[in-house]
Amino acid sequence: MEVVTRAVIVYIWSLILLRLLGKGLTFQQKPYDFVVMMLIGSASAALIVNRDVPLLNALVALGVLALMHTLISVGTLNNYLKDILGGQPDLLIRNGRIVKANLIKNQINMNQLMAGLRIKGYHRIQDIEFATLEANGQLSVIPKSQARPVKLTDLKIDSGYEGIPTPLIVDGKIFKANLHNLGLNNKWLESELSKRGLKEPHKVLLALLDTDGSLYIAEQPPINSIKAFFVGEGKDTPLKKGS
Repeated sequence: MEVVTRAVIVYIWSLILLRLLGKGLTFQQKPYDFVVMMLIGSASAALIVNRDVPLLNALVALGVLALMHTLISVGTLNNYLKDILGGQPDLLIRNGRIVKANLIKNQINMNQLMAGLRIKGYHRIQDIEFATLEANGQLSVIPKSQARPVKLTDLKIDSGYEGIPTPLIVDGKIFKANLHNLGLNNKWLESELSKRGLKEPHKVLLALLDTDGSLYIAEQPPINSIKAFFVGEGKDTPLKKGS
């Protein structure tokens, strides 16, 4: 029972610390981000099963790790400390030519470089203007102008504004705030649903309103079809569209 209690407490405390550290911890991870996540993860796992370590002391230690990371993150606002702690980006390709010195410096071989370029959608090194290994270990690629995809602006075509659809219903739940932001209400939504033979919102799996005013509606599949799908006796029910 003690192990269960420790596991619950350590889990909740670790979640709190990660939330306090912010989304930057998982977005474009820097070396010190990786270190603190590794330490918190390893320490948390050990604390759950190691009864010799007092729980309070362990929680304080995890808090100290989080505090140190926060101080380091603030310190990296200084350019000098940022270069020391976070590192600098390195050019791997410049004007279609491989910068071999930086490949050696970062212990990257040609197979890894080519794989990174393929993941980005490029197969010819001569089409690359710059390929940069960022400080977080990600590869960013800027192709030469003649190798870039043609855009509608290049063809002088006005594509108009597209934007992204706004969810109005997700898994039977109405997003009233989204309706309000669009100047709509429940009465309008119920009217649109009734046009498609749907009387109750909970029967809707997904309802999206596009920026052009079109409404996409996917019905909830029947319960019996879901059961059949999970036991392998049938196929998933196709979603229905409305416009």
